[in-house]
Amino acid sequence: MTSKGIVRILFSLSAAIAATGFGLLVILVVLDILVRNLGLAKWPWLNELTEYLLTISTFGGAPWVLRQAAHVNVDIMLRIVPPWANALLMRLSYALGLAISVIVTWLAVTAALDSFNSGSVIFKNLMFPEWWMMVPVIWCFALCSLEFLLRALSGIKS
Repeated sequence: MTSKGIVRILFSLSAAIAATGFGLLVILVVLDILVRNLGLAKWPWLNELTEYLLTISTFGGAPWVLRQAAHVNVDIMLRIVPPWANALLMRLSYALGLAISVIVTWLAVTAALDSFNSGSVIFKNLMFPEWWMMVPVIWCFALCSLEFLLRALSGIKS
């Protein structure tokens, strides 16, 4: 498999994570409303689970949205500058995006390792290792770093 194929799979997986998470979120909220209104059950853990699903889905989908250039893009300045300045500004924005994404990835990895090494646990209705919640952040910003790097090298416009 080529490197382009692997990149395509990673970003498609990112989209699938987001779609699955948002789909589960919709199903769980509808079920919660249904069972509460029918008086069948109360799920005290559901609010917590929806928060985690929202986090996972958002961080899961962000790289795919960036890859598709489907994010909010303020390009007023790019419309009024000459083409050479436009290209320069785009490359600078990719370099800045890359730098920020690499820094956040590094911070998330160090936070996850610290949490793992200390054995920290999220202790609410649901209990699980704290570092698990850093995985979506690492995934998101590592893939965003890759996308910004590819754009900086190839000059792709968003």
